[in-house]
Amino acid sequence: MARPPKSNNQRPRRDEILDEATRLFAERGYEGASMADLAEAVGMRKASLFYHFASKEVLYTAVLDRLLVSLREAILTAAATEGTFEVRLDALSDGVTGVLGSQPFAARLLLREVMDWGPVIRGNLAESLTAVLNAARAFAEEGQKEGVFAEGDPNQLILSILGVYFLPFAVTGLTSRMTGREAYEPELVEERRAAARLHTRSVAFARAQKAAQQ
Repeated sequence: MARPPKSNNQRPRRDEILDEATRLFAERGYEGASMADLAEAVGMRKASLFYHFASKEVLYTAVLDRLLVSLREAILTAAATEGTFEVRLDALSDGVTGVLGSQPFAARLLLREVMDWGPVIRGNLAESLTAVLNAARAFAEEGQKEGVFAEGDPNQLILSILGVYFLPFAVTGLTSRMTGREAYEPELVEERRAAARLHTRSVAFARAQKAAQQ
C-alpha cells in the first residue's frame, strides 16, 4: 500500500515518530510492529527512539491517545460553534474528517484496536475513549432537544454515523480501488469532507423527518 505524500513543512520529531508508528501498528498490529523497524523507518538509532518513548506499549498508547484527543476536541469545538444546529453538524463533519484525513492510518488502527478490544483500549485509553463517546452522545442529545434528530437512543444514531467517517479512511485499499486515487490525497480528502457533510445530514434529518411523519 502506498504511503501518503509527506509535507514539505518541518514537523517535530515526536510527531514524525507517531506518524510512522501509526502506519506500522495499523499494517502489522501491535505484536507485528517492532521498535527496531520503527527506528529504521524514521532514520534514528533504537536507543534514541527509546529516549522519546520508554517502551512499545507507551508508544502505542501515545499513538491512539493522540487520535482520541483530536477527535474529542473536534466534537467539542463543533458543539461550541455559533449558529444553528445544522451549522454545528457541518462543523462536526468537517472536524472529524479533518482529523482522520490528517492522520493517515489512524482510523485503520483505531478500528482494529476497538474490534480486538485489546488491553490498551480497555486500560490506559478507556478514559480517552469514554470522553469521545460522551462528547458525541451529548451532541446527539442536544440535536434531539432541538428537534433535529428523532427521539430515541442517541447511541444508535452515533453508531450509524461512525461508518460515514471511519470506514473510507480505514479501508484505504477499497477507497483507492473505487476512486482510482490514494485515500489521503488532499483533493480526495476534501471530497470526503463534502460527502461526510451530505451523508451525516441525510442520516440525521431522515430520522427526524420519519419521526415527524409517524
